[in-house]
Amino acid sequence: MSVYLRRNFLLSFLASFISLFGSKLLMISYAAYVFKESGSATLSAIVFAADWIANLFVGIFAAQYIDRQNAKTLLIKLNVAAALITLLFLAFLTPGMFVGAVILVFVRSLLKSAVSNARVKALVQFFDERETDLYSPVFNSSLPLALALAGAAGVFILKFVGFTAVVWIDASAFVVAAVLTVFVQPHSARLEDSLAASRAAGRRGSLSGARDALALMARKETIGTAVFYIVLSVTAFQATYESLITVIPQVWFHWGESGTALFFTFESVSIMAGIFLYQFFSRRELITAANGNAVNLGAVTAATLCYLAMPAARGNLYLCVALFSVVVLCGEVVWVHQFKLMIAHTPDAQVSSVVGVQTAIGYSLMAVFAFVFARGMDGIGVAPSVYADIALVVLLVGGWELLLRGRLRRRDSAHPAPSLPVPEDVRTAN
Repeated sequence: MSVYLRRNFLLSFLASFISLFGSKLLMISYAAYVFKESGSATLSAIVFAADWIANLFVGIFAAQYIDRQNAKTLLIKLNVAAALITLLFLAFLTPGMFVGAVILVFVRSLLKSAVSNARVKALVQFFDERETDLYSPVFNSSLPLALALAGAAGVFILKFVGFTAVVWIDASAFVVAAVLTVFVQPHSARLEDSLAASRAAGRRGSLSGARDALALMARKETIGTAVFYIVLSVTAFQATYESLITVIPQVWFHWGESGTALFFTFESVSIMAGIFLYQFFSRRELITAANGNAVNLGAVTAATLCYLAMPAARGNLYLCVALFSVVVLCGEVVWVHQFKLMIAHTPDAQVSSVVGVQTAIGYSLMAVFAFVFARGMDGIGVAPSVYADIALVVLLVGGWELLLRGRLRRRDSAHPAPSLPVPEDVRTAN
């Protein structure tokens, strides 16, 4: 890898990570603050829901616009705007301003979601096709990694410094991300091709990009499967274990904020381990097209079994953290593998639209899962809620795999492989 390429990748990755870190820091800190003051997992889940559901609007209505833009210029503008909006939170720090604070979280999340879409578009404007395929798993992992580290840092800052410091650090992160993006040099040929392809059709309705993306998902099994498993990983796994992080340390082990920070720290370590393991085996061609589905199902199975065993570890903090870490690691392997496939099989002109729809579906359902799961923990308890979630995972994965195999069998029956011609000498002999 050349020095230029390392510099370009490092700058773009750091800008993406710092921007996402900033977007998550305040939201997670505020959710922890609400739970501490009210003791309600439901109110805390509302904060997460306000953040996640913003992805629905950007993914459906704005993704096509993002596909037509220069990602570098757009990322700089969005990060600066996010920094300015974040500073408004200084007027909403008292407990009585909960409704206003949630509205502000939603507005910031609109900008954050646009940044997430633009950074994916940057993958096909900053690098050539080989580099995009190589970097996409690591680049995409900046999102869950930023979320985990923001959780650990946010809880620590909230406890020992205060909420005002969280707001200033959050705004500063967006400014730093904008500055780093200034020094990124896009791949000129790929940038021109990307813009030309996305603008060739001219201006269309705001929903046309989402419709085309949905049609592409339905037409290509690889993209449809990738979207399904990405959505599964952020709903049935991530949405529920993020909710558990705010509850388990206090309800099971009485550790308070320190326990929450501990779990967020292990989440970040597990995410990095998942990225490393996937890249290690993938670059040595041990994860290929032939065994990729087996790797994916193996990771889903391992995560499900560890999640199923977690309530049994209620009296053992070490075992609970270990099981939680394996769930996160396996979920990360599923995410990066399917994201890589999705980017590799999506035309450059539709990258933002496809990722936007996937994000809209995933994070909207994530908000629903988090809210329902939190209500379940408040109502029937932690363990029954986990068991119900596991039953849903088994049902969804089994149903999808059966549906996919049935579709492939019908397609093979409709288009049988042509028979090979019989050589002349064989026909003569017969």
